[in-house]
Amino acid sequence: MRRNWNVIFIVLLIAVFAFFFNFNSAKKIYIKGDKYYVSKFLDFLNKNGLKYTLVDEENAGFIIDLDNLEVVNNDGLEFNIRYSDELINKVLKKLFEDDCKYLILNNNFYHENAYFYKHFTFETTCGITVMVLPVEYGSLEMFVFRTILNIINRNYVSFENGYLVTSMNLYKVSRERKLIGIYDPILDTMEIIADEKN
Repeated sequence: MRRNWNVIFIVLLIAVFAFFFNFNSAKKIYIKGDKYYVSKFLDFLNKNGLKYTLVDEENAGFIIDLDNLEVVNNDGLEFNIRYSDELINKVLKKLFEDDCKYLILNNNFYHENAYFYKHFTFETTCGITVMVLPVEYGSLEMFVFRTILNIINRNYVSFENGYLVTSMNLYKVSRERKLIGIYDPILDTMEIIADEKN
């Protein structure tokens, strides 16, 4: 009987040691993207105390693609730091009276950080250009960096089926951006900010 307890104790000790080592070991990451934003992201990781090692793609625990806002981990999970097409179209239908769907990503408007904003700006079938942002305008870069850090730390609460499910700030884009609504995908509620619908 005593021998069984010794075996259980040794197995438990190995499991605790493995968990502690895995938790405190440097994360192996590979980053694709514009050099300027890669260096800004690495500065962000350093400021937030993440231990990491840059490795090649084959040996990475996390493959971070800043060009396409995607992260893949070594468990095979893929995270898209943007909203699904279905969710965007659902929100547009709630917001506009026409059967308004998005046509294409729109890169023709100037943004302070077009590198990230292009993934959230759409031309629509009703002739209106919209931005669908997970944060207020001006805060997207830090949101992307924080979200990637959360993924590296195995915090996936902002995702469902690999896509964002955070609140959506909806802007109408013409000469300037105008906040027209906020949609909560979890509660399925829309708050109209502007009086106009079209």
